[in-house]
Amino acid sequence: MGTPARPATRSYVIRAQEIRPGWVLLYACTAGLGFIAGLLRGFVALPVVWLGFLILGWPTGAPMQTLLYAIAWGPLALSAATLLLPLGGWLWRQQLGGRSASERERLIYDDALDVLKGKDPNLRAPRRWFVLDDSLPNAAAYADTLMLTRGLIDSGHLEAVLAHELGHLNSSDSRLAAALHRMTTQPRRRLRFPFATLGLLFSGTLAVWVTKVPWASYWRAREFAADDYAARLGQGVRLARFLSNHALDNDLPVPFMWLSGESHPFSEHRIDSLHRREDAS
Repeated sequence: MGTPARPATRSYVIRAQEIRPGWVLLYACTAGLGFIAGLLRGFVALPVVWLGFLILGWPTGAPMQTLLYAIAWGPLALSAATLLLPLGGWLWRQQLGGRSASERERLIYDDALDVLKGKDPNLRAPRRWFVLDDSLPNAAAYADTLMLTRGLIDSGHLEAVLAHELGHLNSSDSRLAAALHRMTTQPRRRLRFPFATLGLLFSGTLAVWVTKVPWASYWRAREFAADDYAARLGQGVRLARFLSNHALDNDLPVPFMWLSGESHPFSEHRIDSLHRREDAS
């Protein structure tokens, strides 16, 4: 089979069927808190920017105001744009240390994608993907980008896990996760008190932290939805087998799960759901 064509940019512009009142309302609440964080960020930046313009002899009119607006609400604007437009995961790849796939890895990936497209020719493939040199089998989707570990590619479970990640990429999940991440300007290293508290306020992280419980509940439901998508592509049994072999051992007790920020449901429940779906089909 030939190499699957890379999807057109327009295919990753948000589609009407991806918009749901639940996540839109939750995102709006988080963005409202992010707006307040932007006000704080702009207030703190004002004297610093004003002094910098004064020292450089630049006019402190419209140019300074534009810069302050960008500092205050630039992350919020980028977050909103991520929801609507195909803004990819290039920086995410750099931060993780990902690399381009070898020819061998690309052939394995293309074969797996061809199998899944045999079940649904209209599925939306990732616009770009990369490999992480990790022996553990894992994958993740962010914006329009897919990450696969070397361990997953060589595990024999690629089709099943890829089908699950396509469930996130063929819905609002991956772009929504990227939009929430881009709403914040987190410091690159851990800060000590009181700078940690100030960072929580000014970076916008507080907005996401305050809403973490409803978001965690939403993401747990979306994991089941992605599993269901994988089952529709004929990978339900194989995905359940992968979870049994590679996910169960990593599950730990989560006290008050419904009040936690845990974004993944218990693997045993996912396996049970996949088996029930298979029995019903």
